[in-house]
Amino acid sequence: SQGDQLRLEAVHEKIGVWQGAFGLQANRREFDAIGDEAFVPFTKSRGIGLFLIEQAEWDAFTLEAGARIDRQSSTPESGAKRNFSLTSLSIGGIWEVSDAWHLSLNLDRAQRAPAEEELFADGPHIATQTFEIGDPDLDKETSNQIEIGLHYHSDFMSAKFSVYRNQFDDFIYLNDTGLLDPDDNLPIRIWTQTDAVFRGIEGEATFHLADNDSGKYDLRIFGDRVRATRDGGNLPRIPAARLGVQFDWKGEALKAGVGITRTYEQNDIDVYETPTDSYTFVNANLSYNFYNKENLSMDAFIQGTNLTNQDAR
Repeated sequence: SQGDQLRLEAVHEKIGVWQGAFGLQANRREFDAIGDEAFVPFTKSRGIGLFLIEQAEWDAFTLEAGARIDRQSSTPESGAKRNFSLTSLSIGGIWEVSDAWHLSLNLDRAQRAPAEEELFADGPHIATQTFEIGDPDLDKETSNQIEIGLHYHSDFMSAKFSVYRNQFDDFIYLNDTGLLDPDDNLPIRIWTQTDAVFRGIEGEATFHLADNDSGKYDLRIFGDRVRATRDGGNLPRIPAARLGVQFDWKGEALKAGVGITRTYEQNDIDVYETPTDSYTFVNANLSYNFYNKENLSMDAFIQGTNLTNQDAR
């Protein structure tokens, strides 16, 4: 993969209550998969975009808005050139209800052009042990998202929680066919499109338990869940819900932590998928900072993952 990128950006001072930046971004990329494992043809990609980002503040309320227009193209070594015109818009607000509580609302409309493998793949993908087939006629993908967030911070605790809904038009995903490639006996998957909806929640809270001569003690609790559906069923390969806790201690040069993360079973699966069981990971880390100057810091560390040897899928 070889490419170049150019970005020109101008920041302007306040015009009324608004301040922000605008500019241009251009990129060129040549992608070539070589060797026996190549399953995507040599492809040239070009793109140019114009963007605008603005922000305004009124006492306890901050408003942010953005817009971007792109023109992208993908040209395979053998096959027709594809051109895409993309428009993305966003607007979001943050309301400081009090010194401790902040409420946010974000609305986004984003468009994405298909990647090279989504358009032109045709062959065995050794890393995933599947036979991938692209679709050169794929359309651009459009997402419309709304997200509401609540933030809290104090000397003892900092926390954030959010819920979101993302409506996709022509969502691009790798669809299992239930068939096997006769040459390599690999499952055949086809890049395809469908309308889809993602709904999710995520949150975390960090409790600052103590900060004294013996060090700083923090306890973090976190979790997330996403539900993704398409016309006629579920989307494949969607992560299961998680819930975890992490305890960290930090001294002058020594740091240590231990965490437990519970990943729940996944039964909301696509036609050719099988359910996955729940599992619990126990992780730990220990590090020592033995050199710390203005321009250089050096640490020695040891990390342990899945210390109870769980079978996780």
